[in-house]
Amino acid sequence: MVLYQFYNADLLDIPNSKDKDAMAFVDDSFVLAVADSFEEAHIKLVDMMGKEGGVAEWSTTHNSPLEYSKLALIDFAHRQSPKSRPPLQLPERVVKPSVSTKYLGVIFDQNLSWRAQQAHAIKKGTIWAAQIRRIAKQAWGVTPKYGRRLYVSVALPRALYVVDLWCIPTRSVVEGNHPGPKATGSAKVTRQLTTLQRVATTAITGGLRTLPTEALDACTYLLPISMNIDKWCHRAFVRMTTLPKDHLLHKAVKRKSARGIKHHRTALHHLLDSYNLDPSSIEKIPAAPWNPNIIGVIPFKISIPEDRDSSIKEAEDATEEVQVFADGSAMEGKVGAAAILLREGRPTRALHFHLGSEGKHTVHKAELVGILLGLQLISMEKKGGTTFALGSDNQAAIKAFHSNLQSPGHRLARRPSVLPNRFKTVIRKPNSR
Repeated sequence: MVLYQFYNADLLDIPNSKDKDAMAFVDDSFVLAVADSFEEAHIKLVDMMGKEGGVAEWSTTHNSPLEYSKLALIDFAHRQSPKSRPPLQLPERVVKPSVSTKYLGVIFDQNLSWRAQQAHAIKKGTIWAAQIRRIAKQAWGVTPKYGRRLYVSVALPRALYVVDLWCIPTRSVVEGNHPGPKATGSAKVTRQLTTLQRVATTAITGGLRTLPTEALDACTYLLPISMNIDKWCHRAFVRMTTLPKDHLLHKAVKRKSARGIKHHRTALHHLLDSYNLDPSSIEKIPAAPWNPNIIGVIPFKISIPEDRDSSIKEAEDATEEVQVFADGSAMEGKVGAAAILLREGRPTRALHFHLGSEGKHTVHKAELVGILLGLQLISMEKKGGTTFALGSDNQAAIKAFHSNLQSPGHRLARRPSVLPNRFKTVIRKPNSR
């Protein structure tokens, strides 16, 4: 998979202006042109296809012959646009515009209304629900346990594939102080998916067709389909908020002004309106925090004694001129960290930091913050050539520096890597209190 990024690199460099673009995933790729008319857009596409260093030459030099019979052309425009859609004239053949086509499992239509994708999702879910009904017979079929597992693991993911793109979570419209019968969002497709799930739950439980849908969902331990859609969309949006700064969607998700757009709203705008999440308060986990070849190569030495007595003896026999001890804990529903610096003949120095409530922060994060506070005290020492020892009583926080630093809270553990090289620092676990 990684090699395809190098293989497609030349293809992605073909667009040379802002109104042209290209994208590729493994062996599926497309080129995009933006213009005031479809004729102008087609001229730009022909230029990208046939120019020197274009798509045709790329296919020859990369031993990947183009299959012109599989080419698809879509002219995107508003559904009320009167513009005609002429065919695309290539030197090899004429490509007629299509109403819709599939790319990476998602059907795009010429009006970007997602109706074709919604119908496709309903069709896939209906086929799998019918298969579950065939094998979940009361006399000889699979047990309800495995029927439910088949629905949850196969039918539901097939039907709700990229649901955050083509379905808007429904919300009840409040009339006065009570929720009204109307709902905002993709209410129609939600009702169709509810019928689909009812077919599966009836087959799993072997219940009568007159049973209420809510009772069938409760007996099979399944969320109502509206709540499932809400869950999937929320999970997708939370993942978007954790994207690093170098990701293409980071700025779009972070932009607060996108919430007020009234016309030409995208799926991302609907997610921003549905979930009031602050991306700046969510931890970002980069895909590659640093070079894998230098994992564990840190500018200080780590020592973890085997037991409490060895820890006490090591602290007493420490030869470092400055000793720093850090700790993090939770008390009375609040989480905080502190660090203290000890140097013979000088007054002690301390730093403390209140992270917040225990519901939003963990003790592990507090331990890492305590180590950062200790390193801050060390960096404030101006005398060069001094050696330091930093103690912490949490092995998980200490061992984090030898990991790939991709778990929650490890963004804090990446910061000590910028410690100046002039410090000879030892991080050790002191005796437990």
